[in-house]
Amino acid sequence: MLFHLFSAFATTVFVLLFIFLLIYALCLGVFSLSSTFQSYLIFLHWLNPNEERLNQPESFGLQAFSTRHVWVRTRDGIKLGGWHILSRQSVKRTISSFRAFEIESDDQSEALFDQNLKSAELVILYFHGQIGNREGFPTEDGLLIDARAAWDWILQHVSAKKVIVYGHSLGTGVAIRLVRHLIEEGVKPLALIIESPFTSVPDLMVSFRRFPLLKPFAKNHNVIDYFKASVTHRFNNVEHVKHLNDVPILIIHSHKDIDISLSYSHKLFQEIINIRQIKNRNNEPSIMTFAREGTLHSQPDAKTWYLQALHAAHNNLHGWEFVGEKVREFLETFCNFKIEEIKIDSSNTKLSSDLINISSGISGSSSKSKIIKDNLFDSENENNDKNDNGNNGGTNSDTEKKEWIVVTN
Repeated sequence: MLFHLFSAFATTVFVLLFIFLLIYALCLGVFSLSSTFQSYLIFLHWLNPNEERLNQPESFGLQAFSTRHVWVRTRDGIKLGGWHILSRQSVKRTISSFRAFEIESDDQSEALFDQNLKSAELVILYFHGQIGNREGFPTEDGLLIDARAAWDWILQHVSAKKVIVYGHSLGTGVAIRLVRHLIEEGVKPLALIIESPFTSVPDLMVSFRRFPLLKPFAKNHNVIDYFKASVTHRFNNVEHVKHLNDVPILIIHSHKDIDISLSYSHKLFQEIINIRQIKNRNNEPSIMTFAREGTLHSQPDAKTWYLQALHAAHNNLHGWEFVGEKVREFLETFCNFKIEEIKIDSSNTKLSSDLINISSGISGSSSKSKIIKDNLFDSENENNDKNDNGNNGGTNSDTEKKEWIVVTN
């Protein structure tokens, strides 16, 4: 009797294992042959929130009267949706205006948002690792078109010298490529900040810890090289960073990032300082260690900082005060911004600066973009999740609010 039970169990396990291996082999085969299938795996655009909810930013925890849903038309005729979020101080002014003038029409509301944007002293164009709302189907080149459309929309209101390009996770591929594109056109943003970046999508195919598609073949270089060559949407960050001229760059990564390896940030940092160290090639980067907080690698000649945080995870680095402090120091050092003293009570903090955060989705042309204008690194973090294991999954809109310190000009 026991023998028959064991035999049936073994047969079931064998059949399930065979089915799993068959599906895995089919996925590998389809992946190598179909760019469409790659798009579904890389961009995850089929998981996007419904548009009705995106039209209601308050449902994501954003303050009432703080956000408008805007639409941008790309050069290829695609309608790109996004959020425009005001700073806290701007929200106060907006609410006062609504009450004082009994503003009811959409045109009057739009004018208030435009006015706040035009008076912004600092703007952040933010690309995250999640999807927003957009028409079309994702491609790497398509997202560059999206990013440029968002950039052009911002420049209708403020100058390029006020704009910081910020990328997170797969969004770092969009941010880096956009900055390279702008520099090739003779346009220079204020700075580039990349959080939890990677070297390239083909590299992620081997090491991405949540979906290690090629991990079983890690030691078989022929198989790895074949599949890497088949990747259509490459986001070759390690190459693009070599063409960013003297734009100040801050790299941020957590030791506890279980999604994207810290080694990618280290490699990007090395590539940047190697290409930029012209004055003194023997000038090694300085390293400062902060007990129980992290390590800062800096190379002033290269205008590049690399911050390794000991805590947080892939999606909640922005919630740590240590990270906010170093971002503030970076902006003071390379962007000539006077930073107000950090205060816990935001009502006592000068919030004259506005932040625009245009978040294109994961990557590619159909990844849906968001336009967000918010406080820059406000230290009062209402959603400061100090749980090291928290927020390790896919980025969600609730974590996109950048609650760090305030930057004023």
